[in-house]
Amino acid sequence: MKDENAFEQQLFSITTIIESTVTIDGIVYSSQGSGFYYTEQSPTEENTTGPQWYRLDKFWLVTNRHVVVSKIDGKENLPDSFTFCFRENVNGEIRWKPISLSKDEVSNVLKLHKNSNVDVAVLDVSQFVSDIIKEHCQLKEKPGLCLPSSLSNKNLPENQPLTIDVTSDIIVASYPKGFYDKCNKFPIVKSGIIASGWELEFNGEPMFQIDAQLFPGSSGGLVISKPTNIAFFDERVHYSKYKQFVFLGIYSGEYIWREKIKIDGKEIEIERSYGLGNVWYSYLVPQIISDGVKFNM
Repeated sequence: MKDENAFEQQLFSITTIIESTVTIDGIVYSSQGSGFYYTEQSPTEENTTGPQWYRLDKFWLVTNRHVVVSKIDGKENLPDSFTFCFRENVNGEIRWKPISLSKDEVSNVLKLHKNSNVDVAVLDVSQFVSDIIKEHCQLKEKPGLCLPSSLSNKNLPENQPLTIDVTSDIIVASYPKGFYDKCNKFPIVKSGIIASGWELEFNGEPMFQIDAQLFPGSSGGLVISKPTNIAFFDERVHYSKYKQFVFLGIYSGEYIWREKIKIDGKEIEIERSYGLGNVWYSYLVPQIISDGVKFNM
C-alpha cells in the first residue's frame, strides 16, 4: 500500500466487511453488510513547538441499524454472532483479522438512535482494539497490523473548510455482497452526487439522497465528499499535500416507494425506485455516541 496518509490507505484502514448470523427455531439466517471505523480524538496537551499529538479516546464501528439488528418476520433480533474485521499483512499477503462478538457482547457495546427510524448503529469496539494491540505486541513475529485510526470527528462537515451542497460529488466505499477486491481486502468505491438539499431533512428524516446506483451488501457504507487537494477559504486558495474529504454520512439502501396498481381488476402494491440512495447524516454518529440508547430486547 501507499503512504499511510494517501487516500487509498485511509479507505483501507477505515472500512470493514460485516457478517452476522441469527438462529430462530433452528433456522440460521446470515447476512452481510459494510461498516467503517470512527475515532474520537482530543489533543493530549497544548504544544506549539512541535507536532500536535492527539489522544484516541474511543474507537467506534459505524454501520446501519438493520445490519446489526436483523428484522425477521417483523421482529428485530440481535445477532447470535456478529463479525467485523481489521487487516493484517502477513508476508505480503493481506488477510482479514476477524473479531466475532456474541449476542451479549453486541448488546453491551451497541448504541442506537432514540428514534428507531434512524437506520444508524454504533458499537464501542475500544476494548477489542486494545486487546488486539496487546496481543500483537506479545507476538515474536509480528504481522503488519492495520489499525482503524483515520476517520475522526475532524472529518465532520463543521470541522472542514470544504464546501458541500446539492450536486456536490460524493463517493461511497462499501463491500457489495460477493464482490470486492478479496486479495487486497479493498472496498468497492462508487461515485455520485448529492441529489437533495444538503443540511435539509429529506421527508422529515435526518437523511439526504444521493444519485449513485449501489448493490446489496452496500448497507452501512461510508459516504464522503470527493477527495481534493484544493480548498478555498479565508478568501484564499489553499493546497494540501494529501487529499482531504468530509465525512457526509452512512448509506442505508435505495429509496423505495410503493404504488398501488390494478391487475385484472385486483389492486396490488408494488415497490418502485428512482435509483436514489438514502444517506443518514454524519452528525448522527456523535449524537448517538453521546445520547444513544441500548437495544430493547
